[in-house]
Amino acid sequence: MTAMKVIRAGARPTKTAPAANFTGTVYSDEVVVGAAPSRMRASVVSFTPGARTAWHSHPVGQTLYCLTGGGRVQREGEPVQELRPGDVVIIPPDVRHWHGAAPDRLFSHLAMSELNDSGEGTAWFEHVSDAHYTAKPAPVS
Repeated sequence: MTAMKVIRAGARPTKTAPAANFTGTVYSDEVVVGAAPSRMRASVVSFTPGARTAWHSHPVGQTLYCLTGGGRVQREGEPVQELRPGDVVIIPPDVRHWHGAAPDRLFSHLAMSELNDSGEGTAWFEHVSDAHYTAKPAPVS
């Protein structure tokens, strides 16, 4: 029988997200990195106002659960969308997208994704231009 495991908060220090993949100040608190057979990865990501990811994609897709503040998300070729606490974003596999804080709000979300069968995770691309980031979000219905 496999024992239940408790990972204490103090064993997972907050990390500053790398400037190569993010604009602005972003912090990441790892929740889980699955051990085989699990391929799940989950982190709470906290963005300061104006901070955001670079364009990226995930081979098995990504799910974001919005926790606090106000955020933005954009699938390449579609309008920017506003995010609020409780919103869930389901991003299909291999879709280029970005997400982050609104220009004037802190924002945090739980980001969940899986590695593919080859062990590959996030593919990172160029930084999001100010023109893309500052585009007026689509109305929230």
